[in-house]
Amino acid sequence: MRDIYRSIYDKLEKVGVLSVNQYAVIENPPYLPLCIDRVESDVYALSHNPVIDGAVVADPDMEIRVFHQNRTAEPLTFQDRSGRRMVYPEPGRVDLKAKNELADYLDRWLSDLLSRGYIRMQ
Repeated sequence: MRDIYRSIYDKLEKVGVLSVNQYAVIENPPYLPLCIDRVESDVYALSHNPVIDGAVVADPDMEIRVFHQNRTAEPLTFQDRSGRRMVYPEPGRVDLKAKNELADYLDRWLSDLLSRGYIRMQ
């Protein structure tokens, strides 16, 4: 059985997310730019920010925690036009359904980004 959290880490590494110190944008026309924010030492945010009805909208926007020691990463939050989901809605509580669904989504999204050529150059 594959470990989705290792798969996510490996794909984040291939895209170049883990080498971002503060903020980076991967331009990849004709696709939307991919924005990468290093929120904390072990937390990154990835987003596409299309303009919809004259407003910039984060769709999707995900926060991801990485664990470099065991080369894994997990989703923390997901936001799009329809709302926001949190894996850890409050201290000591885990929404396992959200964690599993968001991990699947993130793994597919990263695969799609890689297949479309989103790779950060140093």
